Amino acid sequence: MKADRPQRILIVRLGSLGDILHALPLLVTLKENFPHWEVDWLLERRWKPLLEANPYLSRLQEVDTLAWRRKPFSWQTRNSFAQVFQSLQDRSYDAALDLQGALKSAAACYLSGAREVIGLDRPWLREPAGGVFYTRRVSTEAVHIVEANLTVAKALGAQHLHIRFPVPEGDAESLPAEIPQNGVAVLNPGAGWRSKCWPVERYAAVADVLEKEFLLKVALNAGPGEEPLAREVQAACRHSRPLLYSGSLGGLIALLRRATLFIGGDTGPLHLAAALEVPAVALFGPTDPQRNGPYGNRHHVLRPENAETSYRHSSKPGTVMNGISVEEVAEATRQLLQESPPSFKQPSDSLQPLGQEKCQEK
Repeated sequence: MKADRPQRILIVRLGSLGDILHALPLLVTLKENFPHWEVDWLLERRWKPLLEANPYLSRLQEVDTLAWRRKPFSWQTRNSFAQVFQSLQDRSYDAALDLQGALKSAAACYLSGAREVIGLDRPWLREPAGGVFYTRRVSTEAVHIVEANLTVAKALGAQHLHIRFPVPEGDAESLPAEIPQNGVAVLNPGAGWRSKCWPVERYAAVADVLEKEFLLKVALNAGPGEEPLAREVQAACRHSRPLLYSGSLGGLIALLRRATLFIGGDTGPLHLAAALEVPAVALFGPTDPQRNGPYGNRHHVLRPENAETSYRHSSKPGTVMNGISVEEVAEATRQLLQESPPSFKQPSDSLQPLGQEKCQEK
């Protein structure tokens, strides 16, 4: 690829929330280094609100693989599949970047018709079979996924790295009226796997501490299918009366913009809070925070010393998370709020025109 002429690039990171956020610095880096390049992004339809109106993107290309899997042999699925990849091929991409390292994402890169398919080599190539579609593999000794993604930008010729997470303003109008404008502590008891969840009774005890000691109003965020877990936390509270929020992604973004504090495990809302620079207490167990923990410096990570790293999805509650005490979370909260005292937050315009955001080099 010749960096001195316009290029058309396709980023393929279909999901999920945290992984898309961790790929944003790559997007910003490409456009800051090569403002004449066009960069598109292929993602799952349910994550579209996260990238809509992003000034660094030329186009959003979306798929709905959940619908495809429900009716894999229907004419609607075949028609939708053909339309998606015809739309990609019509763009005549110079390169497709597989930032997912999965067979389906690598195949999507190949089916886009891009002249070159580039992806990270092991250990970031999660499904080695996907590597057969690559025309170039990028090796890296990076520890965190954000930095691993940025090595792909370097491979394309980027000289200056830009660590920024442009996130839309969110949908404040969808928030319940009882959620205050500021002074909110957001607790996220759910996670993609039950083995990453902290015990319900400990979230409840922390909610009591936050309202009594820190005078913060607690809101429990519940993603799809997580409402019963959040209601268990509500029922286990002795003194506090946490609010329950279970809404859209746009609403969650708006909620976190009001937040003074976030507490939760290794899941998308934690990484969204980090991207929005909300002070966060991150609760880790089976997954490695050095690899895919919250990025930035406004968080405290708690992980039991005896935790063994595993990325095996488990629907059963794990015991490793029991190694994090309520007292540890309360103390981490004290330290964070001393470093970042609660204050009224003015509305943010994080999605500014290109070049107007504050640049943090790393």
